[in-house]
Amino acid sequence: MRTLVVINPASARGKTGRHWPQLQPVFEKVLGSAEFVRTSEAGEATGVVRAALRRGVERVVSVGGDGTNHEVIQGFFDPDLRAPIKSDAVFAFVPRGTGGDLGRTFAMGTDLGAQLQRIVDGPTRRIDAISCEFTQQGQPGWRASLNAASFGQGGDLVHRVDRWKWAGGGGLPFVLAGIEGAMFVRPWSVELRIDDGAWEQATVRNLGVFNGRFQGGGMQFAPDAKVDDGRLELVALGSMGAIKSVAVGIASFWRRIDGIDGVWTRPAAKVQVRVADGQPPAWVELDGESPGQLPATFQVMGGAVRIAA
Repeated sequence: MRTLVVINPASARGKTGRHWPQLQPVFEKVLGSAEFVRTSEAGEATGVVRAALRRGVERVVSVGGDGTNHEVIQGFFDPDLRAPIKSDAVFAFVPRGTGGDLGRTFAMGTDLGAQLQRIVDGPTRRIDAISCEFTQQGQPGWRASLNAASFGQGGDLVHRVDRWKWAGGGGLPFVLAGIEGAMFVRPWSVELRIDDGAWEQATVRNLGVFNGRFQGGGMQFAPDAKVDDGRLELVALGSMGAIKSVAVGIASFWRRIDGIDGVWTRPAAKVQVRVADGQPPAWVELDGESPGQLPATFQVMGGAVRIAA
């Protein structure tokens, strides 16, 4: 199988790049003949993958964090057609990042040799993705998301978390950025349309749209989400104060939050969202990246990605 390995050397706070001379022989031993590309700037992976699939590459392995996976998966899609470039191409990933939420959903573990052997020997299957339409500098934008999307406090957090990455890996930078953001963010009045229902008014501090189960470095906001069931899980933090929103986020590391007052959940195949008149802009977040703002539409793309994980 013709394989491309896309490496983000900046992932894991630069450890991937520093350790790559020791890591590459492991990849070569398990994967066999493969093409290796190290990215040097944000967004580069998308173009590299798109070109590789069009010239016949059959499997792409993403080496980095959730942001790297997000860039790589964009390369699997034609943004104009909003459809896969090569429907039978295989996506695989080796988690090496700060958050690692996609790796948690697939229980990838931490042993590199086992991760790679699983990619080579394990079965492939089709999973859903999230089609995300949003507003980007006043113009319509579109991306695909594998794990989770959100708007509100989650989108705000993306713009703050980089300054906290010195605190270490895992969920700590996200918790600290979330505490900082909670002090400044206020709930938004929005209008929602879920599936083919009527438009509804709601007040939300954050609305997550989940294909995977985790977000924010291990917060299990959507324990019932399944990546291959043809639906998404909506998880909203409603009109609640800063301290409670932080407490809910911390609680999600170790318990279900759907029974907490002010939290509501609903399954859906599609949700349209727009801010009410007079409200401040709300950032959209996709797999830890923030490409634009509301209004936005999130919709499941059933079986859109073939994955080895």
